[in-house]
Amino acid sequence: MNAEELFEVFKSDMKMKKFLPILECHEKYPVFYDKNRQVLSLPPIINSETTKISLDTKNVFIEITGTDLMKCKICLAILAAQFSEYCGGDNKFTIEQVKITYEAEPENNEITPALQYIDFDVELSHVNRLLGINIDVEKAR
Repeated sequence: MNAEELFEVFKSDMKMKKFLPILECHEKYPVFYDKNRQVLSLPPIINSETTKISLDTKNVFIEITGTDLMKCKICLAILAAQFSEYCGGDNKFTIEQVKITYEAEPENNEITPALQYIDFDVELSHVNRLLGINIDVEKAR
């Protein structure tokens, strides 16, 4: 089944049809597949049953898809850090980075997640409002 055929099936699915407009207007669709060309994900529409996480899952590949690259990179770093807490044995807090080589521009590759420290200023009142708390400046330092 190709993407067009899959979309035809999803058009009659009450849960899936609302997501189709995200990709329908594009000539190409993002797809993740393994070395045997088995589809693992057609983001943001669907993931494969093959990649479902269970209590027995040992390795997790985290993929983030979106329209804002910086936001995607930040989300990836946060999720990878959060998942790393559950690595077993001596591997706790271990994150294995991946080298991305872009087909269209193979010279422009990158290592991800970047896991770089970013220092920025934020208004304490804004943080308090977002979190629904009331921390004063002295406690925040």
